[in-house]
Amino acid sequence: MPGILIELTNRCNLGCYHCLDGRHCGDGELKIKIIERILQSARLHGFEHLSFTGGEPTLYPRFTEILAMVSEAGYKFGFVTNGWNFTSIYEMLLPYHNRLTGITFSLEGAKEETHDMLRGKGSYRRVMQAVSICVAKDIPFTFNTVIRSHNRDELHEIAGLATKLGSRGLRFGHLISTPRIVSGNMDLSPIERRQTEAVILQLQKTFSIPIVIAPGYYTTDLLPCAPLQMQEINIDWRGNVTVCCNLSGHGEDVGNDDILGNLNEMSFSEAYGRLVRAIGKFQEDKLEHHSNGTFRDADYFPCWYCLNYFRKMDWLAHYPESPWASLVWKNRKSPVSCNAL
Repeated sequence: MPGILIELTNRCNLGCYHCLDGRHCGDGELKIKIIERILQSARLHGFEHLSFTGGEPTLYPRFTEILAMVSEAGYKFGFVTNGWNFTSIYEMLLPYHNRLTGITFSLEGAKEETHDMLRGKGSYRRVMQAVSICVAKDIPFTFNTVIRSHNRDELHEIAGLATKLGSRGLRFGHLISTPRIVSGNMDLSPIERRQTEAVILQLQKTFSIPIVIAPGYYTTDLLPCAPLQMQEINIDWRGNVTVCCNLSGHGEDVGNDDILGNLNEMSFSEAYGRLVRAIGKFQEDKLEHHSNGTFRDADYFPCWYCLNYFRKMDWLAHYPESPWASLVWKNRKSPVSCNAL
């Protein structure tokens, strides 16, 4: 289902180690007029589903109002949450049950200590409490797990727990590296990522619930993900339309060429048009890079390729001990700038 990811706020009530620093102390919120602009035009371009992210989206002061607006406009919706304050907000979801496609809870370990190591003391129990409410109220939910060095040995147990709790699915995803992740030895090497992906393939055959790995895994498909197929659009809390949520907010010391326009300054349709042209340019560049023989094995990790393309990983030069440091491109082409569109 084609959808739009909307970052309602960069504020969060947790301080997860793997997250961007700006989301530990953020104070930004998406303007309500931008939501209205999206609702007015998104369906014209084939988008009927909205997914709310953050930060922690339930901290958005007008969250209830957003749910009403989305439902009245005829869209379906879902959101990602850490579950911390779910007990205080779940009742506001009930009137819109027929429009809610599901809630995704972040689950970082099958054990309380593993999960809390990343997300903070007490966070595991909050997720379990939130899940029990969903089961009692028949609210559909899934889990999302970020793979890191500290939990890669619990993937089988996580899948078992998700199945036992009644989750409608489980999604694993690789980390998007930041300086804190590298310095904390949390990321996996290219070889370790491939090994972990093989484990997940076995889990798919073992458990009855759908188990997937988010785009970013090793693949020879050069255009494997929804953003590159124009099936997903990302809008950050500033109103920026960006190529992908995994790029948004990273590498700001180098540039923001993944930003194609701002909905404070232009219509959704105009920003969408810029995005279509930018994706087309990216596709051409990647196919050319692949055909001219300069593709390296690590470039078959799609998220890594995009991070390199948009110069989000230049900071790795300061961490030569990282197994990824030597893979940062040198003398690459500059990505397309929104100013050229």
